[in-house]
Amino acid sequence: MSAMSLTPFDTQLAKEFMDKNNDGQCDSCGMPVDMCISSGQLQCNMDSKSTIGILGSQHLHADLKIYILGNVLDENVLGPLAMDMSKMDSRITSSFIHFDKGASFPEKEGDVIHMHATGVPLWVFFKSIGIKFNKECFVLDNKESYCNDRNNNLKFFVNGIENPEYEEYVFNDNDKILVSYGDEGEKEIKQQISSITDFSKNH
Repeated sequence: MSAMSLTPFDTQLAKEFMDKNNDGQCDSCGMPVDMCISSGQLQCNMDSKSTIGILGSQHLHADLKIYILGNVLDENVLGPLAMDMSKMDSRITSSFIHFDKGASFPEKEGDVIHMHATGVPLWVFFKSIGIKFNKECFVLDNKESYCNDRNNNLKFFVNGIENPEYEEYVFNDNDKILVSYGDEGEKEIKQQISSITDFSKNH
């Protein structure tokens, strides 16, 4: 069992994955779903379709930068969504994938994503902080919506290369990830990519 524990968000998501009929039993292995959850599972590891590993099965980091209409979402927006590891009753944050509180200068809260299990896609991270993210839209927790239209579109880059996976992407250690919504051309996108920090390698 992992030394970390699932947050309320994780527990709810685990039940959505493993107990779709709400009978208290894991749909895959038949054990009490709370037993699967207490062992650090978001998806039952006895399910052949399971892709997310047990909490604590790995610890990776990636640098992230998000731009909306040319404006970066900085620590003033993302910092409050960081996870205080001393408070596992966090409202929406996930133990599986999150920002950490208490980043050491010059790193800022919101620069680096931490992943504490194998196979965790980015949608889990964004959902845990109240954001909807897919290839069509980026919707903030305050319901501000930024969707593809005639003038602006949502772009997703990994290590300087446009990536089609968007919310399904599972990052690798020290990836540099850019989410950008707007009408930027190649020059502006290169500038945004160059602004991504390089702090993940320090963890």
